[in-house]
Amino acid sequence: MSFLGMWCLLPMTADAVAQYAPRLRPAVDAEASLPGSRELLAWWREAGSTEESRHHLVESAAPSALDDRICLVYEAWERGGDDSLPRLAVSARNSYPAAALAHALGPTRFALLPGWFGDLVLTPEEVRQTLPAVEQAFTWDAPARHHAERLLTAALRDEATRADLDTLLDGVPPVWRAAADTGRGLLGAHFLP
Repeated sequence: MSFLGMWCLLPMTADAVAQYAPRLRPAVDAEASLPGSRELLAWWREAGSTEESRHHLVESAAPSALDDRICLVYEAWERGGDDSLPRLAVSARNSYPAAALAHALGPTRFALLPGWFGDLVLTPEEVRQTLPAVEQAFTWDAPARHHAERLLTAALRDEATRADLDTLLDGVPPVWRAAADTGRGLLGAHFLP
């Protein structure tokens, strides 16, 4: 059976973050603190992003925390999203874009990112504070970028377009930077539409 996985990251007004964070952030925090979630991260730090670990990691990091609250996420994006700023939206047939990106980043780079496998709710201050780490996570030299692209392509089951690969590997910092520069928060969700 085929499915479509999506990951979206949108700048949000501070008021919208304040309104929706109390209803969304606890789900993300709860997912990240589950014993199984902590075990997954410990296993991945040990195993690394290899062909052998890819399937287990991507499947285990499938959408969950905000997928159950996607109607509330849509409402938040509709009421508080800033259409004037860059945003990120990637879909993948039979895979999960944010989990695939995590596999491509590897556990060390991934540890620099807030949230849980693409699910995050950040205030404008948190966006500013986390920007340097996010930019560091996505700083590539040519060999590292090539390696990440190969891992990402495999994790997306060879279904990704060139635009999808570039958006995932290069598109996060510009969205983060634009939100930081304009005093916006961020709402990211990894879900099945």
